[in-house]
Amino acid sequence: MEYVIGIGGYAISDNQADVIKTFALSTCVGMVYYSTRKRAMGMAHIQLPNSRTASGSDTPSRFADVAPAFLLGQMMKSYDLAKGEIHISLYGGIDGRGESDCFRIGEKNLATVKAAFKNMGLAYSEVDVGGTESRTLVGHVSSGIVDVLKRPMAMGVNFMRVR
Repeated sequence: MEYVIGIGGYAISDNQADVIKTFALSTCVGMVYYSTRKRAMGMAHIQLPNSRTASGSDTPSRFADVAPAFLLGQMMKSYDLAKGEIHISLYGGIDGRGESDCFRIGEKNLATVKAAFKNMGLAYSEVDVGGTESRTLVGHVSSGIVDVLKRPMAMGVNFMRVR
């Protein structure tokens, strides 16, 4: 089965035929968990740094401050995993407009996710973060391999009037 994760969403699987994807990570952070022992994968598409802005319909996977613990809990509960056996990798978190990005959402998302892992005592790998390229992730549950497809982000938009 192919799972496609939207912004703020997540998916987990231990079915060896499954693929988990998320598209167009820019300032958002893609977080992938993988257990080689159970051959189980989880992926989240984190949109915002802080869950204080959450509404009742928001899922915890949307926010960098709570997504790491949320996805870990889902993986441990569903697949009987130990905390220390999960390999964690991070993707995305670009500077949306380079120097003119006054909000720095990508930078804040990455910093907040890293702080959450530090508080949880978990190690992670920064596989492909920062920069100015959008990333699409394709995770293969059978192997734990994540293919990263990159596309340059337009740093400015020029509109042309057509008559």
